[in-house]
Amino acid sequence: MGRSAAYPNESAARPRLSLAGSIAAAFALAVSFLFLAAAPAKADYKFCNATSYVLKSAIAYQSDGEWKSQGWHQILPGNCAPVLRGDITEDMYYVFARSIAAHKGGTKYFSGNERFCTVPGDFLIEGRETCVARGYDAHHFTKVDTKPGKDWTTTFSEPRDYSIKQAKIAGTQRLLIDNEYKLNRVDGYDGRNTTRAIMSFQRSINVKPDGDISDALFDQLIAGAEQNQRKAGLSFCNQTEYLVWAAVGYETDRGPESSGWIRVEPGACEKAIKGQLKKRDYFTYAEAVDENGLIPVIGGRELIWGGDAPFCTKPTRFQIQGRERCVERGLDTTGFKRIDTGEKLIWQETLTAPAP
Repeated sequence: MGRSAAYPNESAARPRLSLAGSIAAAFALAVSFLFLAAAPAKADYKFCNATSYVLKSAIAYQSDGEWKSQGWHQILPGNCAPVLRGDITEDMYYVFARSIAAHKGGTKYFSGNERFCTVPGDFLIEGRETCVARGYDAHHFTKVDTKPGKDWTTTFSEPRDYSIKQAKIAGTQRLLIDNEYKLNRVDGYDGRNTTRAIMSFQRSINVKPDGDISDALFDQLIAGAEQNQRKAGLSFCNQTEYLVWAAVGYETDRGPESSGWIRVEPGACEKAIKGQLKKRDYFTYAEAVDENGLIPVIGGRELIWGGDAPFCTKPTRFQIQGRERCVERGLDTTGFKRIDTGEKLIWQETLTAPAP
């Protein structure tokens, strides 16, 4: 078996790839991939989730000379699911995954530097060019070198390197915390406190409190977490006729952090920070784009909502620690606007256009 390493151009997050049968991808700044020889099995391309997050995933590939991208495949922690049926016919595919919006905190991305078209809902899209002009969103996928044959498995994992069994427990623990249950840590160990929290949650929704971890429990926990997210957080609401891309900056225990881009359709609202707002001050930036991907000019000014607080950004989706030395780190410096929430648990930032 060969082994090699390469570094995609991903600015703050540079994946390390090493060739050896499934793929393991880590979050944020610690992303790595491991490919092992595929074991004999039913002919499919499968994704396995060895993380503590529920993932929405997508795959892209070339078929009959045409690029195609398709998703979203929701993969529960500790689960595997086929994303393409049939034999593996190509020697490379591209994969992408992100944590679902029901989780607290920033979105976790498994991404690379190869752009493919997507949409918020389920999709099968032909072609990878001019995504915005064709009315699509886009994400940056990671290349997976495969071998034509019967099957292939891509496993997404965190730096903690959970086993599949541990990931199911860790995912349950994370969703319990998303439902405001007090657990000390997400560790993947099925202890007494985890079982008690599961049973307490089951009682709260009038389900037999057996403490068992099942797909049904995951569905119930996700529904509860989604309901909690609607009660708190920071959202952008777009009252213009243009698509808007937005970003947020905030202080964390590790220092300042910025994240984006959040796609906000005309007339829609999108959550940028999930869970209760624990700080008084937050920072926001947003810019509109027209059908050509350009920032429109209205009343003599570009349709940008920003300020004089510098944070680091980059053209692709990002989650960046620190707001200093942006250019030296290969990033952009962008002026964000300071928001004083008055210590409210929920905040809505409304984006409007000036009169022409």
